[in-house]
Amino acid sequence: MQLRPYQQTAIAAVREAYRQGHRAVLVVMPTGTGKTVLFAEIAKLAKGPVLVLAHRQELVEQAREKIAAWCNDVVAVEMAHRRDFTRPDGTRPKITVASIQTLQKRLHDVPKDAFKIVIVDEAHHATADSYRAVLGHFGAWLLGVTATPDRSDRVPLGEVFSTVAFEYDMRTAIQDGWLCPIRSFLVQTKADFSHVRKLAGELSTRDVEAVLNQDLHLAEIATPILRERGDRPTIVFAASVAHAHALCRVMNEQAGSPNFAAALDGDTAFELRAPVLQHFRRRDIQVLVNCSLFTEGFDVPDIALVAIARPVLSRSFYAQMVGRGTRPAKGKQDLLVLDFVPSNCRHSLAQAVDIFARGDEELAAIARRIAATASANGEAIALELAMELAQQEQEAQQASVVYQLRQRDPFAAVGINLDKYRGRPNDGDRATAEQLEFFRRAGLPVDEVQGLSQRQAEALREQLLERKAVGLCTPKQAKQLVAMGIDPRDLYYDQAQELLREARQKKRAGAAES
Repeated sequence: MQLRPYQQTAIAAVREAYRQGHRAVLVVMPTGTGKTVLFAEIAKLAKGPVLVLAHRQELVEQAREKIAAWCNDVVAVEMAHRRDFTRPDGTRPKITVASIQTLQKRLHDVPKDAFKIVIVDEAHHATADSYRAVLGHFGAWLLGVTATPDRSDRVPLGEVFSTVAFEYDMRTAIQDGWLCPIRSFLVQTKADFSHVRKLAGELSTRDVEAVLNQDLHLAEIATPILRERGDRPTIVFAASVAHAHALCRVMNEQAGSPNFAAALDGDTAFELRAPVLQHFRRRDIQVLVNCSLFTEGFDVPDIALVAIARPVLSRSFYAQMVGRGTRPAKGKQDLLVLDFVPSNCRHSLAQAVDIFARGDEELAAIARRIAATASANGEAIALELAMELAQQEQEAQQASVVYQLRQRDPFAAVGINLDKYRGRPNDGDRATAEQLEFFRRAGLPVDEVQGLSQRQAEALREQLLERKAVGLCTPKQAKQLVAMGIDPRDLYYDQAQELLREARQKKRAGAAES
């Protein structure tokens, strides 16, 4: 087995960050691009003991298996009844994988200098109190790996990690061929979320469950899943435990088989989950319905349909769910994502196109409309195509704005209408030399204001002084910005200065290159 090029780059970036003095670094890579292999190689290269932290039993077991295979070494486990690291004989393996819950309880048995490197899998959890307690106990170098660095509770990961050493986004991974293409299909439903409350960054589970557990809405979700899936192995993310089991029941009824779909949730014991997952991997079960159980660390590459059967506000949480189906597999052409769009919702829900929009709300809105139009015509649209069309439309709109700006009076753009001052005055003496000099310094064209009367000139001067008093951009700045295609109407002086400074730097850089 060999490292992929971006994994090699990531490892070099981590080592360089350490050399620069950063003791806590973060690597951001999408689900399916080999984060476990990455930190397994780092553990293999380490000159001392390594600890890997995870927050769920499946993640601990998965990490142990992959690290042991990659390093060809025994990997200890510290979780529940297993004490491979804190065993009485005092022997210490090089690599240990531990559950955060167990290790927090056993910190008194672990020396502060026990590890050279501590690795946090799914590092977006690292700001939680349990992680902070464990990480604060050790004086080790810290490495975090995650697919989604933004948290729904908005607690910044910068409180734990001092730098992002390497970032590889999903769109690039798809273009490079390491992840499979994604197609989006929007299903309009009659669900009414207008009275659903927002709690802790997401919609209230109780409120959503009360809506979606109605027979009409269960059928609105189950029917399209069965219609669109073909023979695709499918995972469904439900709104609650009750919703997951109700959806499973309806799908089995529609499919005419009690074993067509299975439902699992966090309350299902690991010993009961394991055989169900084995049946799903062998395709004895066609659809796996879950409630917030497999958003992380669930590795079944054959999954080719992800149905988001619940409303989601957080883009990062949504991306975790979609990530369950992005791994390539033999015979798999693409991943189909089903989004269920309610008829009425006062909150902005995440959709597949948001994964690629990267915070550009305008671009996301255009891509959403394009995806909705394609779905209304009965077609799933590739995210790459939706984003490409959205970017073309956005660029055309921006070009139109630039053209319009260049045709307009730059001073009218900031509320200074010179039209009423053009021509000879009829109300007294002309503007004084001092007034005209003031206008010249302010950036107004003297030949257009020299015909003002003194009274008109004083009124215009007062208008300019008022703009200056509240910190708005000057007419001189406005003229330069409009020439660049930038609308100056709402800009302050400092903002305008920064934009002009950046423009000058780009111009100098371009001249130097030529």
